[in-house]
Amino acid sequence: MTNESEHTEAFPTLSDRERQVLLYVIEQHVSTAQPVGSRSLSKLTDLQLSPASIRNVMADLEEIGLIGHPHTSAGRVPTDQGYRYYVDAMMREWVLSSEDRSFIDSQLNEASASAIGDLIRASSHILSRISRQLAVVAAPSLASGVLQRLELIPVASDKVMVILSIRSGIVKTIIMNVHTEVPRDQLDSIGTLLNERLSGLTLREIRETFTDRMRDSDQHDRDIIRLFIDSSDKLFSERIDSSSLCIEGMQGITRQPEFEDAERMRNIIELVENQEIIVHVLEDISTGQSLTIRIGKELRHEKMADYSIISSPYRLGQLMGAVSIVGPKRMDYPRMAAIVDYLARVIST
Repeated sequence: MTNESEHTEAFPTLSDRERQVLLYVIEQHVSTAQPVGSRSLSKLTDLQLSPASIRNVMADLEEIGLIGHPHTSAGRVPTDQGYRYYVDAMMREWVLSSEDRSFIDSQLNEASASAIGDLIRASSHILSRISRQLAVVAAPSLASGVLQRLELIPVASDKVMVILSIRSGIVKTIIMNVHTEVPRDQLDSIGTLLNERLSGLTLREIRETFTDRMRDSDQHDRDIIRLFIDSSDKLFSERIDSSSLCIEGMQGITRQPEFEDAERMRNIIELVENQEIIVHVLEDISTGQSLTIRIGKELRHEKMADYSIISSPYRLGQLMGAVSIVGPKRMDYPRMAAIVDYLARVIST
């Protein structure tokens, strides 16, 4: 499990004592959701330091920018930079428990996902239940998907179903409205022509060159071909269907202490209702080949300043989607990262 970041280069080297105090501040805050004071650290940890000594170390960490004062509290909480330092330089690699692995495996087996939409919904449900965070599962982008075969099936006098079979086993279906009924033999003829000219190309290539590739098609089929040309952006889009993104877990995440605050509750509701914010942030993260963690202001959106995202890519053949969780910055990063990483690997084919 890796995290693509080089943020620790901006921080000075910490002494062993400073690292210990920072670690305990983070772990205590994650556990209690409360600011952490020097007296509680002295009593509840094995630092073997007096409250006065711990206060001095805390003052140094605050000056560096790794912890801060929330409002007028005497305790400290980690800053975005503190969480980043922890994630990059101190976080232990969590070995997922056998219970967590068994839960994920059994739930996936019970889901019996037979289509990509089913797999996305099942994965989102599993992830939200086990993490108690917002689970966000995105279908693979079909931009680089290679068309294996296209089939046209009449479903009504004014509707034709277009079935795109993509290498990697993904099937995409679109209903296209036609002006008049098209005979089955004409649809078969057009389907043969489309397969001859488009099979083996990526959907991006087809979308960008479709008009030119169909320019000299039979005049007898021009009306229906024109419909294909006009609908090419929809037919050969990178999205699979309306279930290309699934967000689940409001019930779990809103039970966390952060959301006792009415403003934060309104904010998380808005995020779920306006999925474009999360979609934009996930696209900006660009997970690449490995697990990625982004914290607070690193997400570069004011609505996401109080959250962290852990995201990992999964593969269906040559296509790549993403499994992610969105939650408060006060989260158990090792366990959450291990859960996201494991689920992404399990659903990959």
